[in-house]
Amino acid sequence: MTERLIVGNLDCETGFAAQSLSSVAPATLPRPVLENISAAATLLRVFCTEKDRLWTPLPVDAGRLTGPPELARPTLAEGPLSAAEQEVEVLAWGETEAVAALRAGRPVAQPYREDAPLAGRLWSLPEASAAAAAAVNDKRFCQQLREKLGLALPASRIIKNTAELEEHLENSSGCPELSGGWVLKAPFSAAGRLRLIAEGPGAGELELKRARNLFEAHGALVFEPWLERTADFGFCALVLEERNVLLGPHGLETDVQGRFRGLAFSPSSTGNLPGLETVVDAAADAAREEGYLGPLEVDCWSWRDSGGDEHFHPLGEINARISFGLVGRAIIETLGEATGWIAQEPARLLIGPQQLRDDSAEAIELLAPAKPDGCGAWLERSSS
Repeated sequence: MTERLIVGNLDCETGFAAQSLSSVAPATLPRPVLENISAAATLLRVFCTEKDRLWTPLPVDAGRLTGPPELARPTLAEGPLSAAEQEVEVLAWGETEAVAALRAGRPVAQPYREDAPLAGRLWSLPEASAAAAAAVNDKRFCQQLREKLGLALPASRIIKNTAELEEHLENSSGCPELSGGWVLKAPFSAAGRLRLIAEGPGAGELELKRARNLFEAHGALVFEPWLERTADFGFCALVLEERNVLLGPHGLETDVQGRFRGLAFSPSSTGNLPGLETVVDAAADAAREEGYLGPLEVDCWSWRDSGGDEHFHPLGEINARISFGLVGRAIIETLGEATGWIAQEPARLLIGPQQLRDDSAEAIELLAPAKPDGCGAWLERSSS
């Protein structure tokens, strides 16, 4: 009998959406997306031992798992989650109803140990509620918290339908932050999916048609100005029953459309990210009040206005789940002794169908790129 199962459900947003919109059948992501996230999900083996099983939405060739022996090679699995009936402990990327069903009757996790390695601490976190996880991951929850904390972006708000959208655009016509366009975001989405980006301050027939389709499929949406982002960051935390554990910030590397490409870890403090620790703490408190316990990451960014001035937005998104920021921290800690790298040294974790950008940098391949997804992963010592 397998002792533990880790569920690499990087498509958990589709499960959250199905929970929120119970009348709608769960969406299925396009196969190329599922292939890519299945490959990336194998990095969750940092939380595994050789005896564990790691589930991914689609099968991944175990021969692609590379890296030092300190990074475990668990048994890879796929197929219906309900078939994994004998596992005694479950850890998942996102706490959906399907994952919660696997936990039924399972032993309660051990008490949280502050002194344990990060990879081990996750197994001792209190179990998250699937309903609370869905509520906190809802982008409308984040927007409401931004408004409560006085951190909402100019002209941003929750919009219910196209009539409200047209009225809001008309009333906000003088807002300089909308000169570069705007974006409508579905409540549950990741990696730049399920959103509408308009290139100007208004809305033509095509934008309104696409917006109408989004409203019909997902209900109320989050409206934000499309800003010139100059840098992206994340901050990892663990939400416990009575307190929050703040693990620290990292850089996020994205393409011009905001799609995730990797992470940058640096010994620098949050001094150049004003108020971030306070905001992350507030987000974790709000998540706990909603009933959520477990890993959490706040995404944030810097942006430049039309006059050239820089601004910092500390509450971009709340991800109430495991994140690659957490994965990267655990990988660096796990491999530190074996590789001679230490957590205080700058490093990058690159993930996705891409090539190493600095051939001169010292790098460790963690996932070999291969067809059909082409997704690879590398831990790279950074020079800055």
